[in-house]
Amino acid sequence: MLHVTRKTDIRRLAAARAISFAGAEAAYIAIVSTVYDRTGSGAWVAAVLAAWIGVGGLVAPLAGALGDRFDRRRVMIASDLAGAVAFAALAFAHSPQALLVLAAVAAVCEAPFFPAASAAIPNLATDDDLPWANGLITAGRTFGGLVGPVAGGLLYGTVGPGVAFAVNAASFVLSAALIVSVRGPFSTPRPGAGRGGLTAGFRFVARTPLLRALAIAWAIFLVGIGLMLVAELPLARVLDAGSLGYGILVAGWAAGGLAGSLLARRIIVSRGELPALVAGAGGAAVAFGLTGVAPVLATACATMALAGLLNSISAVAEETLVQRATPDDVRSRVMAAQEAIWIGSLGLGLGGGGFLLEAVGARSAYVVAGGIGLAAAVLLAWLLRGRRATAA
Repeated sequence: MLHVTRKTDIRRLAAARAISFAGAEAAYIAIVSTVYDRTGSGAWVAAVLAAWIGVGGLVAPLAGALGDRFDRRRVMIASDLAGAVAFAALAFAHSPQALLVLAAVAAVCEAPFFPAASAAIPNLATDDDLPWANGLITAGRTFGGLVGPVAGGLLYGTVGPGVAFAVNAASFVLSAALIVSVRGPFSTPRPGAGRGGLTAGFRFVARTPLLRALAIAWAIFLVGIGLMLVAELPLARVLDAGSLGYGILVAGWAAGGLAGSLLARRIIVSRGELPALVAGAGGAAVAFGLTGVAPVLATACATMALAGLLNSISAVAEETLVQRATPDDVRSRVMAAQEAIWIGSLGLGLGGGGFLLEAVGARSAYVVAGGIGLAAAVLLAWLLRGRRATAA
């Protein structure tokens, strides 16, 4: 009965993540569209993106500390409810300045949820079920990323941004209600909780060989992802597919990611976490490169779906390894440290993507991104040489 209850808890947590992530993605589309329609300025759009993505990275150490210092269930509920208030306020904002400020506030409100949720999973799932739990929650997040932008675009185009923001606020309230319904523990007893300060997660990553290797390799891999993101729309145009083709490419990646999240447990159990991690990352990188040489949109969509599938398997294996290697009293801060590193690396790729695109074109940019990702996978395999592959 306890095992069944724990699986129910994980399913509720996955549903909460799917709902809140879908709402956030819908609001993202609404914010970007509103700012661009009201200003006609790419600079304003870039500023909003920086506020949305960059601020979350800047406050990640504090967000992670909250999950280690306080009850994680309460942290997640408070994060959801604060996000609901911030997104509801966006419905009443009209000037681009107000939208920019509230986007930054919303990013701050959202920030504590992810590290607290990821840190809680090993307490809610049995050790054998940990890959399954991570895969299911990743699937929920991916599903939210798949339907959220579509919902945001439809709401913005039919009833306006105010309703889109209100729907997102409601999604955060629903997510909080699901978290309330989870019965299992979100943490173990932690004497001296929060000890070590805001940088404890970074220090733990730096002195732990496995986590240090993962951080280095994923940082490089995400630079390639950033380069690829900049080239997505231009590649669709090279393939004579336009904005519709762009959407299809993004949907292909998300659909593959959803399938990979659900398959991850089976792959990890049969192959082991480390082989699944390295092979998934390397395979995804090869698929990126193949996308760059795809002759037609259908081929590009298929290779992007394959990349999404393999990347999700790798990501689930990585998260499982980190959770197993990290004690509960610092786990939220370790997750937040990783997120800050990822956002910084992704930002480097996004920043350099425009220059690369101008220099070599969309197809070659994908090939370069794939080469960087493959180099990261090879480096990871070298850094982890001699370690035993662990099976879930």
